[in-house]
Amino acid sequence: MNNVKWILAKSELSRADVLKVEEALGISFPSDYVECVLLRNGGQPVPDTFDFKDRKEAVFNSLIDLNVREKRNVLEVHNNLKNRLPGNVFPFADDPFGNYLCFDYREGNNPSIVFWDHEQLVDGRANVLFVCNSFSDLLDKLYS
Repeated sequence: MNNVKWILAKSELSRADVLKVEEALGISFPSDYVECVLLRNGGQPVPDTFDFKDRKEAVFNSLIDLNVREKRNVLEVHNNLKNRLPGNVFPFADDPFGNYLCFDYREGNNPSIVFWDHEQLVDGRANVLFVCNSFSDLLDKLYS
């Protein structure tokens, strides 16, 4: 996680902003993610490439803005996708191709990270592919 630098972080974010989104979604974000977004909301990681079992060279484009006063924030993105996502799966970052990295709360309050592929449908919904166990694990997977 220490090898990741962040560019283009845009808006100020407070713990109250985070709580507002958590309450609206009915979840508690992982602490490693909250620590990151408080300083790097909307930012892009460098390096930004990662691999997982089902895909090589996937790209972590940017964190979705948690500030609900900003355009294209987490609540707006979730509302636009919720009918295509499994329940208890919440987007937090995008890739350049219309896919999303999401927290998967289907197994409980300690979410794993999944990749939501908008082009690969399973039962009429986009495919959700396991990436790793935590946000910190995702950052540790990033390479140039």
